[in-house]
Amino acid sequence: MGSDGTNKLVRMANQIADNFDYGKRDKAAASVSDHLMRFWTPDMKRAIVEHRQSGKGGLNEIADEAVRSLAETIGQPA
Repeated sequence: MGSDGTNKLVRMANQIADNFDYGKRDKAAASVSDHLMRFWTPDMKRAIVEHRQSGKGGLNEIADEAVRSLAETIGQPA
């Protein structure tokens, strides 16, 4: 996936995180991770995990934690 596509995934993950940003952050991150696991394609999941692993940033705090958790769930190093 190109950088434009990855930027779109980062934006989407941040928007999802914003929608779950109420109450406790750990619960919000778990909800976002669950959403990504259930609704994103394997290629989308792999691309967002690889983006986080590269250290390029752009993910907000909740999205970053969610993608870290997602990486563990799909068996990629966080």
